[in-house]
Amino acid sequence: MSFIRPPVVAHFTKWREAYFVTGILLFGIWLYLRGSASLNLILQGLGLLVSLAGIILLRTTIQRIRFKRGQKAPGMVDVTEREISYFGPMHGKTISLESLNKIELRESEAYAAIWVLHHSEGDPMIVPTTAKGSDRLFDAFTSLSGVKMDVLVAAINQTPIQAKVIWQRS
Repeated sequence: MSFIRPPVVAHFTKWREAYFVTGILLFGIWLYLRGSASLNLILQGLGLLVSLAGIILLRTTIQRIRFKRGQKAPGMVDVTEREISYFGPMHGKTISLESLNKIELRESEAYAAIWVLHHSEGDPMIVPTTAKGSDRLFDAFTSLSGVKMDVLVAAINQTPIQAKVIWQRS
């Protein structure tokens, strides 16, 4: 018997990494303040470095958490050595990041939303945003030059999803 309500457990499970990084940020601030109180420049500098790293990590972590969807759609996404693979119940496809020309986000009747990955090697690859492992696309998309992750995260969190070109190779 659990004394903690399931929604509270779900919240802390989803955001646990952000809470951990917030702890790192607070530790950096504490180091800086401790160094300021004792006039220790080394401790102040270390505190500033840890705080700066905490801020950068916290921003990235929050984007990654907001990008992640529940795993409800069939199929599995894998990203290995700059190749995106999607293995669905009826078909599978693999494309390289170098051949990727355009990334679109569209509404779907069957799923909440889908990624449409246009590439130079043929028909576009369609990946449900809620497929297992679709959170791995975050790292793959960040490796492309010119991708604005704030735009990507905002687009995927819109309700209802609106068709939008997220990135296009220039």
